[in-house]
Amino acid sequence: MCSLEGQIKHKVKYIMEHIPTDVKLILIGHSIGCYMIMRILDDIDHQRVLRCFHLFPTIERMAQSPKGQVATPMLKYLRWLGTALVHGASYLSPFVQYRLLLWYFSGRRIPECAYNASMNLFDPFCVSNVMYMANLEMQQVATLDEDLVERHLPKMSFYYGEDDHWCPKSYYFEMKKKFPHGDIRLCEKGYDHAFVLEASDQMGDIVWEWLQRDLSKLET
Repeated sequence: MCSLEGQIKHKVKYIMEHIPTDVKLILIGHSIGCYMIMRILDDIDHQRVLRCFHLFPTIERMAQSPKGQVATPMLKYLRWLGTALVHGASYLSPFVQYRLLLWYFSGRRIPECAYNASMNLFDPFCVSNVMYMANLEMQQVATLDEDLVERHLPKMSFYYGEDDHWCPKSYYFEMKKKFPHGDIRLCEKGYDHAFVLEASDQMGDIVWEWLQRDLSKLET
C-alpha cells in the first residue's frame, strides 16, 4: 500500500465502497495528491465529480523539477542513510524530539497539528515508507497525460505557485498554452508549495470562493 499505485487503488476502493453513489464529489489534491486525483477519474463515475482542485500540482516531470533533481539521486542511492539517521533519532525522548522540531521551524508560525504530525518523522518505519514512495514518484510522475486532462478539463481547476521548485512556473505557462480554455491560475499571494504549514486557512478561503459557482449549480 506504500506504493504510488497502491495509494491510488486505495482511494478508488474507498470511494466505491464508502461513499453513496448519489453523493457529488469535490476532490481537492495538493502536490502528489493531484496526480492521484487525475489517475482515479477514469476509474470512477465521472458524473459524480463536481470539481477537482489541483493545488500546487506535481503531475508531470517531478524528477526534472529543481527539487526533483536534488531529491532523485538521494532517494535512489541514499535512502538507507536517511533511515539510519532517523533510527538514531528515534531513541531520543519525545521531549527532545519536539524541541528539535521547534528549533527547525523557529521564526515561522506553524500550527500545533503540524508539529504533532511531524513527530512521525522520528519513526524509522514511517520515514522508510515515505522515501520509498517518493522514489517511485520521481520515476512514475513523468510525462503529462494530456489526453486525460483533455477528457476531464471542464471539471478541473489548477493552482500553481509563483516560486514552486516542485512544479515551477514554466509548467504553469506550458499548461496555459496546451489548455487555453482550462481553469488554470497562478498564485499571486506568494504561498509556498507546503502552504499547509503557514497558509492553510488562506488557501481554504481561496478554494471556498472558487467553489461557489459549482455549489450554486446544485441549488438551481
